[in-house]
Amino acid sequence: MKEWQLKIQAVYLNSKQHMKNIPEDWEKVFESFNKILKDYNNDPLVNDEIQKAIIQLEEYLREVMLNYALRKLQRERRKFEEFLETIDDSEMRLILRLRCINNMGWSDIGEELNMDRRTASRKFYKFFREQKLPTMPVDM
Repeated sequence: MKEWQLKIQAVYLNSKQHMKNIPEDWEKVFESFNKILKDYNNDPLVNDEIQKAIIQLEEYLREVMLNYALRKLQRERRKFEEFLETIDDSEMRLILRLRCINNMGWSDIGEELNMDRRTASRKFYKFFREQKLPTMPVDM
């Protein structure tokens, strides 16, 4: 195996071991590949092979990042579902689920619950005020 291939393999194996949950480290991996590319910049054949290897690794890292984001989203959803279980008012649970999980707008929520969109919105924000919880952005 050529020296540049060994270096890329080392960076790849290191990234595969240590980057499963640490998105901040992904930038360091790209920096490592760019350094390898600069080290072999004078050899066009090697440079072309390195660029192909880097493209493959970038695809792998994108997949890792997507999987990380999906796992994080799933954890947050589980937390929110646990929070919903603590709410006694079934209508309030439904408003929260439609707004926060299904990402529905107030008009759609109102239509779903046979109430005015403003009523649904007021109930939502009143719940947050009464529970002394931080509210969500208005334009969500």
